[in-house]
Amino acid sequence: MARILRKRRSPAAIAIIVDGKDEKWYIEKVRQHYPCDKIRKIKIEPNLPSAKKINELFSLAKEKIEAHYNRVILFIDLDEPLKDNNEFNAFKDWYGKYLQAIAGKLPPRSRHSWLDKVLIVINNPCLEYWYLLHFRKTNKFYDAFEPELKADLRKIACMENYEKSESFYNQSPDIYHRLGAKEGIATARKNSSPFDLTTCRSNGCSEMHRLFDFLDRDLPAL
Repeated sequence: MARILRKRRSPAAIAIIVDGKDEKWYIEKVRQHYPCDKIRKIKIEPNLPSAKKINELFSLAKEKIEAHYNRVILFIDLDEPLKDNNEFNAFKDWYGKYLQAIAGKLPPRSRHSWLDKVLIVINNPCLEYWYLLHFRKTNKFYDAFEPELKADLRKIACMENYEKSESFYNQSPDIYHRLGAKEGIATARKNSSPFDLTTCRSNGCSEMHRLFDFLDRDLPAL
């Protein structure tokens, strides 16, 4: 289920396209607590589109760029594409074009040139892998959140009752503080490894560190 967190018509207009309710709840807590004045000045308005396939997600990203957003941050969970060859092939095709775009290697006047305004953040298999990295360094592969990743996450004392529910994310302490706040994010960033297409069926990863790199370095002043 894809959702959009967005700000309209600003010199620093940013759209964040997330891959589910839990990403939305997590980003809202980051916006509330992360010590970055710039992100807190951005008004976030959740939209509720229907579930999206890979092609639809990229079409949505293109739509936001054409609507004069300076940057689109696109979260992609790989749990579903890894189960569907058509979806995985679509992901590989788009990801290849994205890598060419950010490296400046697309042909002149390419119809995919807009991809250089996109920041792709991949979670393999899902956002909860990022949570696990707050407590350990790992590249263990999970093909889905349940049952194994959920079980491993629940072995951590502060996450023993973890559920994909708005009430869990918002209860005291909220998800941001359960994960150790800024210090927890720093640990997860150190424990992160970049996505590698050649090992995505054997190694897990989360690229959520790229979001925080963006917030810390690249977000224009408002």
